[in-house]
Amino acid sequence: MAFQVSLVLLAFAANSLLCRWALDVHQFDPAVFSLVRLLSGALTLTVLMLLTRQRSAAAPAPAMQSIKYRLQQKRFWLLGAGLGTYVLGFSWAYTQLDTGVGAFILFATVQLAMQVASFIQGGRLTRLQWSGVVISLLGLAGLLLPGGSAPAPLAAALMFIAALGWTAFVLMAKASGKALEDVQQAFVAASLLVIPLFPWLLDEWLHWSPMPWLLALLSGSVASGLGYFLWYRILPALGVHRAAQLQLLVPVIAVMMGVVILAETLAVQALFAMVVIIAGVMLSTFVKKRA
Repeated sequence: MAFQVSLVLLAFAANSLLCRWALDVHQFDPAVFSLVRLLSGALTLTVLMLLTRQRSAAAPAPAMQSIKYRLQQKRFWLLGAGLGTYVLGFSWAYTQLDTGVGAFILFATVQLAMQVASFIQGGRLTRLQWSGVVISLLGLAGLLLPGGSAPAPLAAALMFIAALGWTAFVLMAKASGKALEDVQQAFVAASLLVIPLFPWLLDEWLHWSPMPWLLALLSGSVASGLGYFLWYRILPALGVHRAAQLQLLVPVIAVMMGVVILAETLAVQALFAMVVIIAGVMLSTFVKKRA
């Protein structure tokens, strides 16, 4: 389980890095990035699902019958709406917000929304665990907010909505009996919801070098598609509270990846904040509840 969690967190951090690389460094269009990300994720997961079914002894259902059945399912569109809201809202807000401020709004909102959901579902934390939650959020603020400018209200609202979309997508994993199928459906449904943007993006397709396209493809097929599939597989065993806390490690890993890959500098204050985040996550995640 620890190895799988580590892979998921690395994939999430890689997504943050790839997005920053494409949108900030190459000034890639956020709508194009989102569409390529969703389509490449849908294609990768569809191929993986077909290969898995070929190895299965059970005969697959006819293609048209399967497609018609899915389009009629409420869960199919809910998965797509949650994922699509996150991907679109994140990409658009990212270009309008200071990177640290945007990431803080995203991760703090997800953390609080998932803790509320856990509480509603019957999860109860000890005072020590709540202390860990608060400590990790303070560390997150110390890592992401210094030097950031006040966010534009619309961009902040978009990032907040994106966080709620991601929260809804993650919470639906608890009822997932087939992780690969659910995540594949989420990417396909989200792609169908976003494809109407295509006509407005035709003029944008030839304005960039191949590099940002490659970054978007990697983000969609590997960091998002395969990363989210693995996340859906392990989340029911983790539980909502632990999943929410572990996600706060993503900014820490993303900062370290930025230092190694993009040659970004790491201030002493940022290093201290990362230690605080890790301490808070460990305190809240690994402390056992009293019987």
